Formats: sequence, structure tokens, C-alpha cells
Amino acid sequence: MNHRFNTPLAVYRVGSKRDDDDLFNDRKSGKVLDLKCFVIKNETSEKMDSKPVVYVIKKTVGIPKKADVRFSDEVLLHGRRYLVIDSLPRRYWRELLVTCEVKGHERA
Repeated sequence: MNHRFNTPLAVYRVGSKRDDDDLFNDRKSGKVLDLKCFVIKNETSEKMDSKPVVYVIKKTVGIPKKADVRFSDEVLLHGRRYLVIDSLPRRYWRELLVTCEVKGHERA
């Protein structure tokens, strides 16, 4: 295997705290684990209907197969938080599809 798990990735489990009226009022996030990953694919698309311009960034990331990562977790990759929207098990690792939205001037 020529894949290199050398990019740092932090996983945050996001839960919601209920208030007295049994409504969600606060999203709490706690760090679950630190991983090493490799970035398989990058994709950036533009939301045409929004002003100012907003870009949607999607990345496919490879992580170790046994890692405890779930849907709706947040991952911190290269200083930006992404939301986990899909997970595909492969033979030796697992692929995560993560996404985030950034304003036009934040795009690097």
C-alpha cells in the first residue's frame, strides 16, 4: 500500500443540550480522538444563488478502519471544521466524505 497516513485529523462528537422546555438550545462538542489520515479527493463548487459568493468544499478522506467516527461528527482538517456526511468501508481503511461552506474571501 502506498497510502500515507500522515495528515493530522481531530474528531469532535457534537451533541445537543436540552433546556427546561425540552428544546435544543446549545450544541456542545467534545474532542473524541486524534487520527492520522490521507486526503483522497478535493472538490470545490460555488453556490450560485448566494451573495456574497459561498463555496462548498467536499473532501474524501481516508482514515484507519477501526476509528470511531460517526455521521454528523465534525472533523478538524487543516484548520477548518468539516461535517461528516458519508462513510464507506474499504478493504484496509475507511473513506469519509466531509463538507463545509466558506465565504468567498476565506477560500484559499
